[in-house]
Amino acid sequence: MMGWKLGAALVALATTATAQNAPDPRRPQPTFDSVAPALPKLRHPAVLIFSKTNSYRHDSIPDAVKAVSTLARKRSWSVFATENAAVFNPQQLARFDLIVFASATGDPFTPAQRDAFQDYIASGRGFVGLHGAGDGSHPDWYQHLLGYGGYTGHPGGADQFQTSDIIVLDRTHPATRKLPPRWRWTEEYYAYSEPLRADTHVLARLDETGMRLEPRHTMGDKHALIWWRCEGRARIFYSALGHKPQAYSDPQHLKLIDGAIAWAARKEGRGCG
Repeated sequence: MMGWKLGAALVALATTATAQNAPDPRRPQPTFDSVAPALPKLRHPAVLIFSKTNSYRHDSIPDAVKAVSTLARKRSWSVFATENAAVFNPQQLARFDLIVFASATGDPFTPAQRDAFQDYIASGRGFVGLHGAGDGSHPDWYQHLLGYGGYTGHPGGADQFQTSDIIVLDRTHPATRKLPPRWRWTEEYYAYSEPLRADTHVLARLDETGMRLEPRHTMGDKHALIWWRCEGRARIFYSALGHKPQAYSDPQHLKLIDGAIAWAARKEGRGCG
C-alpha cells in the first residue's frame, strides 16, 4: 500500500514538473530564418503580412492576419502572409507595396534581413503596425522608425482590459475619417514614458478619465494610441489597438485598418512626398 502511494506521489510530482517546464506558447523561444519562402504570383498593389513573434505571442494574430487579408482582397490587392523573416531580402521585398506587422514582436531579423527592411523603407514604401508591433520588445532602431520609445507596458491583473473613450483628434485621415469623435473601446492600453517623435502626427489618444492606471501608465492628454509619420517618402502608420481576437471583427476597427492600409499603400490620403 505504501509503495502504491509513493508511486502515485512521484507520478504527481513528475506531472507537475513537466507542466511547469512546458514551453509557454505565448512566449516562444526566439528563432531566426535563413531559407526564404516561395512567393505566389503577385500583382500590385501587394501586401506582405508579417506576424513572427520572437517575444510575446498574441492569441489574436490569426484574426488580425485574416482581417487584413480580407480587407486587402476586397480592394483586389494581392496578399502574402508569413512568419518567415527570410522573406526580408531585396528581391522578394521588391514585389510588395506595403508591409503590415500583425502583432509581430521581438527582433526577428538577421543583420541582412534588417538591412533589407530598412532599404525597403528608404525606397518610399508603406508600413502599418498593429498592436504588439509597438511594444517594448522591438529593437531601438525599429522603435525610432515607428516614432515611439520608453514603452512602460499596460495595466495588469483585473485592470488589464479597461473600457474608455478614444478621442479622435484628426478625422480627415483615411484611417479615422469614419470614426466618431469619441469612440468607446475596451483594450489593454499601452503606455510610454517618452514623448513620440516630434514629426509624428497623432490621430487619436486615450481619455484616461476614470481609469485605474498606475503612475507609469499615465500620460494625460499625451496618451497617443494611433499615429503616423514619414520616414523620407515612406508612410509609417501605427495603431496600439487589437489585443483581443474580437477586435478584428469589430466594424469600426476594420474601418480603421482599411483606411490605414489604403493610406500606407498611397491609394488614399496625403503625406510623405
